[in-house]
Amino acid sequence: MQSLRILIVDDSPAMRAYVRRTVQLASLPVKTVFEASNGQEALDIVNAENEAPNKLDLVFADLNMPVMNGEEFVAKLRANERDANLPVLIISTDATQRRVLRLRELGAQGYISKPCQPEMIRLKVHQILGEQ
Repeated sequence: MQSLRILIVDDSPAMRAYVRRTVQLASLPVKTVFEASNGQEALDIVNAENEAPNKLDLVFADLNMPVMNGEEFVAKLRANERDANLPVLIISTDATQRRVLRLRELGAQGYISKPCQPEMIRLKVHQILGEQ
């Protein structure tokens, strides 16, 4: 698997740090980590970074955030043709079957319940990105 450029989206700085640390413990080859506190900030980062030659590889996003929540973020991301295939892995406490199904319909590639474990992160990332 190539060196990854990831974006972590969560309104809690502590949770962003937790996800960052969990990704490190999962032994994933992460080169660059970007952080956003809501969906709008995340879209701004995606727009800026995906204009560059080194595009983002994966987004870890929470659902319940101010300004723009995770569902709205995924929907807007998928509406932009350039970013429609950017993988999104949802990490949230809101794990109702209906919500998870809705997220899949919107285009999220996976869902992990908080608190997440390194093994689950590694498994989901390999499922989404493959064993490149």
